[in-house]
Amino acid sequence: MLSRRYQSNTRLEKICSLDIDKPVARARLTSIIGTIGPACDSVKDLRAMMMSGMTICRLNLAYRTHEYFKGAVQRIREAQAGLDVPIQVGIGIDITGTGIRVGTLAKEIGLGQELKMKTGDKMRFTIDEKYQEQGTENIMFFEAAEVFSQIKTGSKVIIEDGPLTLVIEGKGDDYVDCVVEEAGDLGSHMMWTIPNMVMREAELSEKDKKDLQFALDHDLDMVFASWVWCPEMVEEVRKYLGEKGKTMKIMAKIETYTAVKRVDEILAVADGLYIARGNLGVNISPEKVFLAQKMIIGKANKAGKPVICATQMLGSMMFNPRPTRAEVADVANAILDGADCVMLSRETARGKHAVKSMQTMSAVCREAEAALFNEHVFNDLRKKVGVIGNTHTTAIAAVEAAHKCQARAIMVVTVSGRSPALISKYRPNCVILAITRSKHTANNLQLHRGVFPVFYKDDRDDVWVDDVDARLHCGMTIARQLEYIKSGDMIVLVTGWTSGAGSTNTIRIISVPSTSLPVPYARVEIDTPVDDKVRFE
Repeated sequence: MLSRRYQSNTRLEKICSLDIDKPVARARLTSIIGTIGPACDSVKDLRAMMMSGMTICRLNLAYRTHEYFKGAVQRIREAQAGLDVPIQVGIGIDITGTGIRVGTLAKEIGLGQELKMKTGDKMRFTIDEKYQEQGTENIMFFEAAEVFSQIKTGSKVIIEDGPLTLVIEGKGDDYVDCVVEEAGDLGSHMMWTIPNMVMREAELSEKDKKDLQFALDHDLDMVFASWVWCPEMVEEVRKYLGEKGKTMKIMAKIETYTAVKRVDEILAVADGLYIARGNLGVNISPEKVFLAQKMIIGKANKAGKPVICATQMLGSMMFNPRPTRAEVADVANAILDGADCVMLSRETARGKHAVKSMQTMSAVCREAEAALFNEHVFNDLRKKVGVIGNTHTTAIAAVEAAHKCQARAIMVVTVSGRSPALISKYRPNCVILAITRSKHTANNLQLHRGVFPVFYKDDRDDVWVDDVDARLHCGMTIARQLEYIKSGDMIVLVTGWTSGAGSTNTIRIISVPSTSLPVPYARVEIDTPVDDKVRFE
């Protein structure tokens, strides 16, 4: 049965033909990022989240120690290694950047506890480091030494993205005294924000450098750079990562007014964008956030770079087993806007229903994707293309071929990941299986909409053409096991004329043959031959 994606010729016709009783496609095209924390950091829960749809794990290094996250990385990799299906899972870190966070509540208050602040309550925030891990109901440390001189009496302070709001009543040599204006919770390492205050210079803090070194030491895949307000901040991160971190993707978090206004400059140097809507809604009017979201997603789509939509997507599921209807619509609209990835933060890190949140997000993604009409995106982007090279031309031709023959999959053999990323830019209606021998390429491709990366571990065949065919057979076998394709379906094969990056220039359209394959979802080890040419993880 064809999915809902193949039934209309215009966007209006597509919308009118939507039917709540029709099944969605097996392949989910949107990537889902899950934030790892105490609520989901066991191997069992991590594996369940991966099977439910998580394709990237986010480690927010602002909240816990490197020792904790070292263990989390080990458990993530153990969970992935035990999966019954060959899913690649990327791991990225979130660095603090120029944002201000409060310190840690004293141990006597209790790990993970939060202070319940009522209207009229007083709180002193200090830059005195002796309080860094000794926060109480009356005084807390905050990381504001570099911008302390900018803080003015009368300014409003918002904790995280609200509702807790305070007003600065007084200021001393190393502290500010605040009174609660709107009640809320205050916990360890929460964001401390004065809307539209100029952040510190575009330099990495010592903590940022230690966090980036953690990513290098543990061979992680990507960096989510917080509070980026200028392109120089992205360049500082890239400079620090150096040659050792050249495979890491840098996703710039857009969460200030300045960042929104300079998004073109930031996008030019970053590998992609991350819309941090919580902090963004503090720094610009809440009613403007959806406009910023649509604009940022559009610019990223036009540039062919991945874009993440994050924060408060299924926020109520921190406590409830079902989301609100508004949250479901919000997730769906982010996908309809063109987001490559959607993200869960506190829902998985600290929520009561981490696995259920991931399952819900995956289900919403599939439904939203069934309502997409990608042909108009393809046509809009194609009209803007000037003179391009072989790889880019081939990517466009592959997507057009997939539209015309209603292909159920595009398979591409890749080294650097550039070809599947370009194919993803033009938004085909089907899954893109990217077969690569590079683990980092496979993991980073999870940032791109519609790409299912296959990490191919077999030894190289001395005959290059045979090696390519073996990898394509591998991709086809996995696609059939996952029920992305079946006998008789049309698929588009994209390869190069020779080995190496930049040589992609060949398209073949074939019908999936009737072949005896292993039982779906049966795990086949890498050294177990499936047929004469196919082996897979």
